[in-house]
Amino acid sequence: MKEKTLFFDLDDTLIKCSGYYDEVEDRVISELCKYTNDYNYDELRKAFNIRQAENLLEYGYGPKNYVLSLKQIAKETINENYEKYNLAEYIEKECAILYDLPMELIDGVEETVKYLYDKGYNMNIITKGMQDVQEKRVSKLTIKKYFKKYEIVGHKEKDDYIHITEKYGLEPNDCYMIGNSPKGDINEAKLAGFNTIYIPNEHTWGYENEEILDCEPETKVLSSITQMMEIL
Repeated sequence: MKEKTLFFDLDDTLIKCSGYYDEVEDRVISELCKYTNDYNYDELRKAFNIRQAENLLEYGYGPKNYVLSLKQIAKETINENYEKYNLAEYIEKECAILYDLPMELIDGVEETVKYLYDKGYNMNIITKGMQDVQEKRVSKLTIKKYFKKYEIVGHKEKDDYIHITEKYGLEPNDCYMIGNSPKGDINEAKLAGFNTIYIPNEHTWGYENEEILDCEPETKVLSSITQMMEIL
């Protein structure tokens, strides 16, 4: 029997992440609302998320894109008050935590990962974002001893998955990608021939939400990572 290779997403699959971004976004957008009568909270938040998506190609995922997009939207909507009230400095201060987030495991992760490790699965991590930020997160991961390798990519696209299988001499149909993002973790992996396990997370960024592709290999949908102990 061929060895099954498991690839886990890091942020919001193994550890908590996007919830912190949501909290910062809420605080900053609420603050910006104090300086304009032309835009309400929902309009500013929508404009910010659209700008993040627009900046992805050049700046990728992570705090750099996030901070830049917040500044751009603030400057464009608050106008002269942006400079008057030093809002760029305020945004940088509020976003500082995003460069070194607390490393908090999602419930059930440690017992599940240990169980799968003890069963002999070849386990690895694929994460996307800023190289230095993600390397720091992996280095601080309390369960990193269970993972053989980790890969940091810019966008988690089909070609990224194909490159990884070629790099390690793996067959896609012997690989599983486990994650919370329908776009990057599931659909792009499916297009590369990976088996996929989707574990929804309430804090998944809207840009990553799309319909799961109705094609083989079939995607297993779990309500908790602990259910992996039942199916593998």
